[in-house]
Formats: sequence, C-alpha cells, structure tokens
Amino acid sequence: MTITQIKVTKADNELFLIASTARGSSELLHYKSGGNKPVDVTIYPSVILAPGTYSLTMVGVNWGGPSAYEVIVTEDDTDTPYSGGSSSGSVGVDWTQTISINI
Repeated sequence: MTITQIKVTKADNELFLIASTARGSSELLHYKSGGNKPVDVTIYPSVILAPGTYSLTMVGVNWGGPSAYEVIVTEDDTDTPYSGGSSSGSVGVDWTQTISINI
C-alpha cells in the first residue's frame, strides 16, 4: 500500500503534518487559518520523502473558539479522512493523530 497524496480540507486554526522515522522527521505542512475558512492544500509525499515507512503525525492548534481539522490520506486510490477539533474554545493543541504511511 502506497500513499499517493495527502489533502487538507480544514485547518482552523493551525495544522502541522510531520513525517517521522527512527532517524528523524520532516515537516510536510504548517498551515494557519481562521474563521472556518475553506482550505484546499494537496501534498504529494513521494516528492518530498524517500521511499519507506513513516509515522505521519497530525497536530491541530487552536487559538480560541471552535476548531476543525480534516486531513484526507489517499492510499492506492482509496481516501481515508482523519478529522478532529472541538467546540470548547481551549487554546493550544486540541487534536493529534498518528498513522503509519508507506511512500
């Protein structure tokens, strides 16, 4: 199974995507937005990363008010959405998820 793209459709307020291995990490995305504005960012990991297995960590940071994050990972033509956020208004990290990906 090979990851072909990662698409971000929500990032209210701040989203980090980090690919890591035992040898280190690479920041794939750091995106800032607010007010629940639309997001349309596509990343092609094979352009950035060497072939191999990585942990993809998604970190959402809220600045206050409701938050929303959505990351769609495409693996062998199958889209898998990962989403999070809260309505609590807490400031700071309010969503994290780590998955294994193959490039």
